[in-house]
Amino acid sequence: MSATATPADPGRPVTAPPAPQPAARPPRLREIDGLRGLAIAVIAVYHIWFDRVSGGVDIFLLMSGFFITAGFLRSADAGRGLGLAAYAARIVRRIFPPALIVAAATVLMTYLWLPAATWNQQIDDVTAAALYTGNWHLAANSVDYLSSNNGASIVQHYWSLGVQTQFYVLWPLLIAAVLWAARRTGRGHAGPIAAALLTVFAASFAFALWETAHNQAYAYFDTRARLWQFAAGGLLALALRPASRAWTARITGPAPAILGWSGVAVLVFAGSVLRSTDFPGWAALAPVAGACAVILAATAAPGTGAGRLLNPRPLQHLGTLSYTLYLWHWPILVCYLTATGRDTATLPAGLAILTGATALAALTHWAVEQRLPATGLGQKTLRGAYALGAACLALALASCLALAGLIAYERDALAEAVENESLYPGALALGEGLTVAEADFAPSTLDAAEDRDPELSDRCNQSMTGTEPIRCDFADGHLAEPGDAAGATATVVLYGGSKIWQWLPAVLDTAAERGWHVVAYTKNACTVETGQERRAGERYASCAAWNDAVVAEIGDLAPDLVLTYGSRVGYEARETFPDYDERYEQLLATGAAVVALRDTPSPRFDIPMCVDLHGQDAGECTVDRYDYFEANAFAEHRVPEGVHKADLTDYICAAATCPPVVGNVLVYRDDAHLTNTYARTLAPYLGRELVAALHDPGHAG
Repeated sequence: MSATATPADPGRPVTAPPAPQPAARPPRLREIDGLRGLAIAVIAVYHIWFDRVSGGVDIFLLMSGFFITAGFLRSADAGRGLGLAAYAARIVRRIFPPALIVAAATVLMTYLWLPAATWNQQIDDVTAAALYTGNWHLAANSVDYLSSNNGASIVQHYWSLGVQTQFYVLWPLLIAAVLWAARRTGRGHAGPIAAALLTVFAASFAFALWETAHNQAYAYFDTRARLWQFAAGGLLALALRPASRAWTARITGPAPAILGWSGVAVLVFAGSVLRSTDFPGWAALAPVAGACAVILAATAAPGTGAGRLLNPRPLQHLGTLSYTLYLWHWPILVCYLTATGRDTATLPAGLAILTGATALAALTHWAVEQRLPATGLGQKTLRGAYALGAACLALALASCLALAGLIAYERDALAEAVENESLYPGALALGEGLTVAEADFAPSTLDAAEDRDPELSDRCNQSMTGTEPIRCDFADGHLAEPGDAAGATATVVLYGGSKIWQWLPAVLDTAAERGWHVVAYTKNACTVETGQERRAGERYASCAAWNDAVVAEIGDLAPDLVLTYGSRVGYEARETFPDYDERYEQLLATGAAVVALRDTPSPRFDIPMCVDLHGQDAGECTVDRYDYFEANAFAEHRVPEGVHKADLTDYICAAATCPPVVGNVLVYRDDAHLTNTYARTLAPYLGRELVAALHDPGHAG
């Protein structure tokens, strides 16, 4: 190097900066591949036999942060640009083909082995997974009361791919911004990158703690609550870069072995100790810290300590297959659990699942991760890489469209048949003792889950946490404005939760015949009893506040009739009679007649799914009527004078049982709620009760 003088300070010699040289890539640690193998083994074992979160995914998130940050640091240390276009192409070549080809295969698996009742859900899930937004899709469904009975998604595990892909987009932008700022200030880049990663770690971890405490189901899939794990990997990469890793030489003696074996022990046993409801908060620190300990130990003393477990061929090979094995093990498990009705696999079945998944993983690895690159297809140019990714995405989306087309075809064929009312009388078969010819029931299990009023969604229905009344008006059986009620013969209010909402089709049919104006106030999972604010939990506090606000609005509305709860059948209990009397008195004070409707049975298992698996006549899908009700309990229950009690159980259940299909109409859309189609056939019987109450508002049942 030559010493020169700068024009600005001719008397001070300086050293000329060297020309940028490629940064040395640190030697590949075999322990990292073994760590991948251990992580996927732990994930599969806990999923298959224990139905628990293992922390293995957290290890993969950490390692993604480690490798991506390490690559950017090598470029920055060498004075090169980040090469974002080439970086994106590498990500597409590596990530897209296996994930999207397996996603397309899961659609075929759905058609072949999963109940038709789940097809629509699976199509939505696979579409979101293919677009790498599966984590947000699952997060939204985790807090959607109407989707609470969805079966396991065949691509539920793709949530982590969505989080990782979003990280792949965000991380280069963050690093590029830090490098730009470092150049502008004339500072080295290591310090600013460390500061940025520490900031991300602290902010994301604090957010994860908060969201886990307030909405863990959403937090689990939330990228914002996961960024700290990537940042931890980035900080580890920064600490171990060649320019700053000399400190690892101080990890000597028994320290590497203690670190490595402690890390392995944490990774293996964390899933048996930690609760899944604590992820991604404090609990996720354990696998992240364990993985860091293993990598540090391997850096300080490679091949020793835990390296003796991680370096042999079995875990190395498993590490090579970790990505494709992760993709395959879950859909195979879901198909098995759905077919058997089990929550976990037996030992022989679990071994068979692992064997099958490993074989498919090896085949996919060979065909997609080895042979495909060897052909040069999509490997030589940036445009080729993006075209390869687009082709794989098109394959996954086309498979979803194909299954959706089959659903539409079968739906249209059934819709024509349902027009024959004598063949699809529903509740009339019980009410009038009709003998009905056999036919395919409607709605089919393909559509049962969505056979509900679309109006009563976010537009007309309050969430489990909201407190403000959401009012929807109906005239002539359709959504209307309040002003459209002019000339109505009566105003009828539906007030309660989803078990009241399910009666809307029957109410609207009667209202259309009689010229009534209908107003709906509903809130998910909310009963109308007073005093709920004294119970623990945000749900009860919001329910109490919503009830008070709605009753005040009903008072201003001064309706002719209010339809609400008369009893409650929960998911785990027989019929109970909460203390509705005070609420009844408040409603009676508005001058309205009050109809207290007996709750419908809650089968507590998904009826469409059961019918798909066992058939509509199977004993598994028919429940004992008196599992829910005591014969005379509702009739003998006392209510305030002026409240009209209505019991329509005889039009839903036979004398002793509640069958899944009545009059060729499927009764339930899930494990508790009536289908719209069946509720509409109840209109004559509910209408009779409402008319009786309007004509005799002092009737007490």
